[in-house]
Amino acid sequence: MNILISIIVPVYKVELYLDKCIESIVNQTYKNLEIILVDDGSTDQCPDKCDKWALKDARIEVIHKKNGGLSDARNEGIKKATGEYIIFIDSDDWIENNMIEIMMQALLKEKADICACGIRYNYDTHFKDLTTKYYMGNSSQTLARLYNNTMFPVAAWNKLYRRELWDKVLFPKGKICEDAFTTYLLIDAAKKIVQIPDVLYNYRIRPNSIMTSHYSHKNMDQEEAWRENYMFMRKKYPEHIKKSFDFYLFRVNNLIHTMNKVDQQKFNKDYNYLKGILKKNVCYILFKSEMSLKQRCKLLYDIIGL
Repeated sequence: MNILISIIVPVYKVELYLDKCIESIVNQTYKNLEIILVDDGSTDQCPDKCDKWALKDARIEVIHKKNGGLSDARNEGIKKATGEYIIFIDSDDWIENNMIEIMMQALLKEKADICACGIRYNYDTHFKDLTTKYYMGNSSQTLARLYNNTMFPVAAWNKLYRRELWDKVLFPKGKICEDAFTTYLLIDAAKKIVQIPDVLYNYRIRPNSIMTSHYSHKNMDQEEAWRENYMFMRKKYPEHIKKSFDFYLFRVNNLIHTMNKVDQQKFNKDYNYLKGILKKNVCYILFKSEMSLKQRCKLLYDIIGL
């Protein structure tokens, strides 16, 4: 295999973790790589570290830019990428040294447009693997898996994409949970998607990461993203209307649960808006949704407690 693959790494204030990330990339068994480090205006040692790595490895190109957020940094990398395939790696994470080779083999074997691998979530004292059986399917089949988050995670970074999929898709600048705004569009644009059980991507859970942070108004970006998913399904994939709406309601409920009592008072407008979405859909949950009985009971129990 001599196909060029572009690896895009947005970099921002991760000086403690950056070297491990880049080392895991340059040591890949698959060698034909274009490694794009996008320094998003870091004020720590990251810019200097990126430049030093570029001197060590000719495959590395560094972009220094003003801080614009994760989406903006990824978009800059996409614009610069010249490879036939693209993969994103967060700069505080790391990958197994055979990740690219294994994923490329699966893509070429199945003639697929997207390949997803298993994920290892690394905590301070333990780790948790998220993986599934080998899967291959079309857009509609994969969208059904997307709305079961344990079957096809929405994250951008455990996937290898054919470059052309990004011709009409960019990450939304200024939004958090940016992957939820884009993944369904990429799946829609793909003809075939393959998912392998190999755990190849290591995601680092940090105390101040999005997964562990407290509620802020920016969290409402999640509601917007999953609402857009649902509206898209209504227009193009009617077979997934209920599944996507069920998932949207669960996401709304999860957002409410990220709020403590102080948050509910401080962000009262957000809280009442989210609560209103659930309460006006009680009849739908009872009689129309595709949720399991256990899921319905849990959601209704939570609504009663609001």
